[in-house]
Amino acid sequence: MTTTFSRRAAAKRILGCGIAVSALAVAGPALADDVLDARHILDESAITVDRVRQELRSSSDMDDLLARSKGVLIIPSYNKASFILGGAYGDGVLLQRMPDGSGFGDPAFYRMTAGSIGLQIGMKSDEIVFMILTEKGLSAVLNDEFKLGANVGMSIGTIGAGAEAATTTHVGQDIVAYSKSSGLFAGGSLEGAVIRPRKDWNSAVYGVGNDDPQAIIQRNQLRPATNVKDALAKSIYPAKPGIN
Repeated sequence: MTTTFSRRAAAKRILGCGIAVSALAVAGPALADDVLDARHILDESAITVDRVRQELRSSSDMDDLLARSKGVLIIPSYNKASFILGGAYGDGVLLQRMPDGSGFGDPAFYRMTAGSIGLQIGMKSDEIVFMILTEKGLSAVLNDEFKLGANVGMSIGTIGAGAEAATTTHVGQDIVAYSKSSGLFAGGSLEGAVIRPRKDWNSAVYGVGNDDPQAIIQRNQLRPATNVKDALAKSIYPAKPGIN
């Protein structure tokens, strides 16, 4: 009887170990994929900043706003597709200006999504740079879920190929966004889109238990983020005092 019980216990232990090994085998590649995807977004974010700056090359508007910004949210590819019922999503990064005003800290990863119903058809991809000008705007984005256009003032300028940014009024705005579009889309806008942290990517890049965006953006240690930080810093000088 004792021998039979021991064999059963040993079998259970072996089975348990097998399940644990299998779980790690599955989790390992998944974690690696998250890291690769996150790093791809970092590289694309640097390219997006340069592209938007190039489109606005005849104006100092973007660099003036970046110099005043408390933080920047970059969505390299916000993809929309619809036929009556529409949907959109895009991954990106949020960076906060360092306390000494010299540059930006480490990026926290975010996803922006939206759904819509109405007369709309087509496909479109936007590159978007959100310049967050106030502490109120930054606090809103850092919440677990932020809906664009809710509780903060925001203006959006759309950039077409070879065209200047749409005229916007920035005075008193918490967030100013420039969107560079490609493709055709009838209907829809950024208003109502929801921004949430990608805690899975944050954990994959910074380690399990380190997925809090508020803690991440205060650091300045992530080497793969160098390119996007450099892109933001090209025309940056310390934030002007008195911008709250």
